Amino acid sequence: MSYLRRLTLLVLVLATVFVVPGIGNALPEQLDRIAVVASSSQTELDLTPRQRQMIQAINRGLNREVSKILNESQQKSLVKLIHTGDTLNQALDKLQLSSEKREIIKAVSQVYDLKMKSLISGF
Repeated sequence: MSYLRRLTLLVLVLATVFVVPGIGNALPEQLDRIAVVASSSQTELDLTPRQRQMIQAINRGLNREVSKILNESQQKSLVKLIHTGDTLNQALDKLQLSSEKREIIKAVSQVYDLKMKSLISGF
């Protein structure tokens, strides 16, 4: 993927995440239930209901973005893998995605990791 394509993708992801957060509401119901943040990290922090809600919103956003990248078959496989105990990253590795899809998911994940870190640092 060329430098210009990556930069364009990053700008689009950032615009989607920060400017229009409700754009991805067409997420399949199954993926909306995927918990990306490990439960141990929530128990280590003494979170208020509002903070938990904010973390869930970030997770839902990541799930929506990942579901946009995957086709329907890959989405179903991802849900099955997560329900069997794999983390999101483990499940994505097992899907054997194309290098382009991996790069896009990696960029999206980095954006959401930054959002999560900024949220947690404010606690």
